[in-house]
Amino acid sequence: MSSTPPQRVPARSRLIVRIYVGALCGILLIAAVFWAVHHYVLEPPWVLSLQRQAVYVTDTLVVVSEKPATLARVTRRIQQELQATVTVYRADGSLLASTVDPPLAPLGREELARLAAEEAFSLGSRGRTIAAGVRRDGRLVAYGVFIPHRASAPLRDAAVDLAIILLGVAILSVLAARALTRPLGRLAAAVQALGAGHLDARVGLDRRDEFGQVGHAFDRMADRIAQLLRSQKELLANVSHELRTPLSRIKVALDLAAEGDAALARESLGEIAEDLAELERLVDDILTAARFDLAASKAGGGAPPLRREPVDARALVGKAAGRVPGAHPGRALELAIDGALPALEADPALLRRVIVNLLDNAHKYSDPGTAITLRAHGVDGRFVVEVIDHGIGIHPDDLPRVFEPFFRADRSRTRATGGVGLGLALARGIVESHGGTIDIDSRLGEGTTVRVTVPVAEVGVASAAAEA
Repeated sequence: MSSTPPQRVPARSRLIVRIYVGALCGILLIAAVFWAVHHYVLEPPWVLSLQRQAVYVTDTLVVVSEKPATLARVTRRIQQELQATVTVYRADGSLLASTVDPPLAPLGREELARLAAEEAFSLGSRGRTIAAGVRRDGRLVAYGVFIPHRASAPLRDAAVDLAIILLGVAILSVLAARALTRPLGRLAAAVQALGAGHLDARVGLDRRDEFGQVGHAFDRMADRIAQLLRSQKELLANVSHELRTPLSRIKVALDLAAEGDAALARESLGEIAEDLAELERLVDDILTAARFDLAASKAGGGAPPLRREPVDARALVGKAAGRVPGAHPGRALELAIDGALPALEADPALLRRVIVNLLDNAHKYSDPGTAITLRAHGVDGRFVVEVIDHGIGIHPDDLPRVFEPFFRADRSRTRATGGVGLGLALARGIVESHGGTIDIDSRLGEGTTVRVTVPVAEVGVASAAAEA
């Protein structure tokens, strides 16, 4: 009647950390590629900045200014390869060389004074124009007015930069998509397979992140569904088996009565009454189990509504023990009540049913000559009931599953140990609905002890129970 508690999700999501680290690494990778392309492809080491280029061109023209043929050749190469406009003046302001006609305007007095202190600088008033000085022995001997003709360069560079970024994002997106879609694809395939009826479908993700948690949760859910379906099949098989025998006996008795053999029919009445009682208990167990399952399936879970009332624990135990001689003739029962029992606030019918079921189980799985012990006492504000037998015990492999609905440690389904495996499951559900616990201590071949603990009633309820 209980479900596996959900695993606790870590406070810090490892998946978020992985995504963050992956994004950060992606940004660093794109930045590294961006820098490498610009440094080694778009701007190789031999290509200087515009200001240093202006200084270099100006110095070259000053050197070749005394050789007209060389000056003309260098001027053409500057126009063709650098696509730049440059005019070189001597320090006194006389024209030395120019790639355009008319030449660019010379510098003013303030600009010349600045050029005496700086190697090159941009002329903000003239747009992209750069002033570059040439020095000999620390003295300004000439200067150039330089205009780089790169009108399309910013657009080209921006297009290249955008292409690099898009390429990096595309590669990282593919890698990230593959990392995300692989586990999701396996999960989707497992969901589809399970939905198609393949109960052995599992995700099997061996990961320690959120995908692994989802995969493990799905696998546990699939195991639970398969177990429930197997339990339903076992229920149908067990109920069919349990119904077939008493119904067959009743049918035989009716046939005998119809044939007029009243003596034989009368002899069968005792067994018929016993079979009808078993049928009644079976139907009652199934209806109670359905009632608990329905309450547990509602939002928020919870237990079915109980008919709580003040209960005298001694009277409750006495009524359950008083049923043994009639239900199990010849079975010795040792009743041990330690001191005064506390009052309870409980559903007496359900709580008595727990004790009766435990006594029935002890009878079924004990040798006929052994006694069953029913012990009750109060301790630390709790009411404790123990049912002790000296029977066959429970195998250690079966012990963790004895509270599962429809599970039977003894799968023979003989008449002596008949049932559909709902007794302990119902007992656990009833006890837990009262806020208590039920535990089993068993040793194979030595016997079993089942301990039920429920909270006692409050003082006012206890007084009402004592007066009753």
